[in-house]
Amino acid sequence: MKVFSNSGNKTHTSLCSDAPCIIDASSLIAYLEGKPKGEVIQRIMEQSHSCGAKIKITALDMLLVYLKGITDHPDSFAELMALLDQLPIQVEPVTKESALEAAKLMAEYQGLEPNTGISSYLAKTMDGTLITADPVVHNQKILPGGQIVYVGDNTGAG
Repeated sequence: MKVFSNSGNKTHTSLCSDAPCIIDASSLIAYLEGKPKGEVIQRIMEQSHSCGAKIKITALDMLLVYLKGITDHPDSFAELMALLDQLPIQVEPVTKESALEAAKLMAEYQGLEPNTGISSYLAKTMDGTLITADPVVHNQKILPGGQIVYVGDNTGAG
C-alpha cells in the first residue's frame, strides 16, 4: 500500500471551507494506494488542514479502510495507522437513522454498497460534498453533480 502520494501542480478549488466534505472508503483507499486521482484527494486534504476543517468519514467506511490495510498490507499497517492519525478526518458514527436512510437509497439505486449509501445520506443531510471512487454514485447520480467529487476510473462512466 502506497501511503504517501505526491501532489501535482494542478489547482483545485477549495471544497471543504464552506460546506462539509465526506470521504468514503473507496476514495480514501484510492488516495492511500496512490491511484491516479489520489492527488485530487491529497489537495482536498491539504486545503482542509490549512483551514482547520475536518473531512468526515463514517465508522463503517473507516472499518473498510482498516480491513483493507490489515488484509492486503499487514507489514505496513502500523505505518498506515500513523498516517491516518495525521489526516484531517473525523469519524462519524453510524446511527439508526443513517442506516435506515442508507437502506432506502440502496433499494432505489441498484449496486449501492451500505457504506457508500451512508456516506451519500450524510452528504445529503449536511448539504456537503461526497468524495468517492464508487462508480454507482457517479453513474446513477445519487447526489447532484456539485455534491460529488468523483475520483474513480472514468472507463465506462456516464
